[in-house]
Amino acid sequence: MDPRIKRIILILIVTGMMLASPYVPYFWIIGIIFALFLYVVDKSRYFAIGAGILALLYGTGFIPLSAFIGPLMMIFWGEYCLSLFKKTGHDIIIYGISSATALFAAMLYTNEFEPLVGVISLIVLLMLRSILKDRDDGSMIGLLGVGMTITLFEDLQYGVDYQTLALAIVLCAAFGYFAYRAKTIDISGVFTAVLFGVILISFAGVNWFIIVMMFFILGSIFTKYRYAEKEFLGVAQEKKGRRGYQNAFANAGVGVVGAVLYGLTGDIMYIALFLGSISTATADTLASEIGVTGGTPYLITTLQPVPLGTNGGITVKGELACIFGAAVISLATFLLGVAPWYICLLGVAAGFIGTNLDSLYGVLFENKGYIGNSGTNLLATLSGGLFAMLICLLLVLTGTI
Repeated sequence: MDPRIKRIILILIVTGMMLASPYVPYFWIIGIIFALFLYVVDKSRYFAIGAGILALLYGTGFIPLSAFIGPLMMIFWGEYCLSLFKKTGHDIIIYGISSATALFAAMLYTNEFEPLVGVISLIVLLMLRSILKDRDDGSMIGLLGVGMTITLFEDLQYGVDYQTLALAIVLCAAFGYFAYRAKTIDISGVFTAVLFGVILISFAGVNWFIIVMMFFILGSIFTKYRYAEKEFLGVAQEKKGRRGYQNAFANAGVGVVGAVLYGLTGDIMYIALFLGSISTATADTLASEIGVTGGTPYLITTLQPVPLGTNGGITVKGELACIFGAAVISLATFLLGVAPWYICLLGVAAGFIGTNLDSLYGVLFENKGYIGNSGTNLLATLSGGLFAMLICLLLVLTGTI
């Protein structure tokens, strides 16, 4: 069969499923039959598995209807429109617009429309597509990822006004665009940055986004610090310092979780979690980028000299840079009114402790091949964030604050 005709037939089937979904009892069985059709006839086996899983989850009540039919509509219509206008050279724009239109149509039709959920789900799909485009199972992961995203954010039942959401989209898209043009992040980093930014602004406010943006700017500036020297020594960041989704999740993921929890509860300890993790990320980045130019490093566990670039190696210059980075972020947090002064002091301490724990994790886990650099960074930001949060909780329980 002509691929174009097959594509049209699949589009019609999926759209027909959407139209019938509110009226057909045990609709999930139709989803299973469609998944079997894809698996046997169309040979798109990974996608078929993803569609079958979503159908089962919908049938058992774990996900809403929009989380089942929405991702199907997004991916089928996105790929179809992309095939029609592929020669224009604007693949991301075409795919994004068509996927967004399909998702919002599905959410409106199923009476499960929520703009914030739709925007976040669209960004997640674009992010996953940029990360997994060369993998055979990419379509399955994209389908499941969007389905789970819709379910999670619908369950949170958190609303945001249209002005705030529009501001978040414009600010974050502009930041991602200019960061990409400045060659500081790759395309997966763009969508991850936009995703994190929209979540931060929607759940906590613009000032929280500015703090994370400051971490990114400081990291980018100091990555370029004496870059030629670091490149000559073999300790420079890969890809000329251009960072991707792994770096974003490892350094800012804990902070974004803290912002969401604060937006849902208003509890001050989640401000501490946010600041402690972002302070650690900033301090660790500056310690790494400046510290490697500070002479012979010493292993944090034995204080024996080690070669430059050794995981777990520390220098006096790096330790000073660490304190500076943590202090800058904590001061900015205070000046922007995000946290009171005592939480900001915790941020400085958390940055210092988290950075040195990063060095310790490098010796204990990364050097032995248990985790990679992103895993080490994630453990460090989690440790810094939890340290600040637990001390804050202790202060609250003892009546100190």
